[in-house]
Amino acid sequence: MNAIVRDFPSRIDPDIHARSLLASTFGHPDEVIANEILTVAEKRCVLAAWASDAFAVEAKPWLRQLPGNDRPVALSEIMRALRLLDEEPPPDRGGAGQRPIHFEELPTAVGF
Repeated sequence: MNAIVRDFPSRIDPDIHARSLLASTFGHPDEVIANEILTVAEKRCVLAAWASDAFAVEAKPWLRQLPGNDRPVALSEIMRALRLLDEEPPPDRGGAGQRPIHFEELPTAVGF
């Protein structure tokens, strides 16, 4: 047997199915964030499994639907939830022209 084929199953994450099943118990990414039982790492794993292309809705790749869930969820909602876990602020709308300018007073030289 080919070594690649023989080694392939050992490289598969055995918990990927468990995370997918756990993700299917939630109806919206906000429910994952609000869950008080899961750790941050577990929440991240659940959301990452949910965001997987394996759950993309056919002909609508911006949506994800888990088995057993009635409605699909926008991938942007899942990514927003992942950003919340990282405490990463959402990207600024606008540009540099909308950012406030902060002026600092320069220190004076000694003797002036």
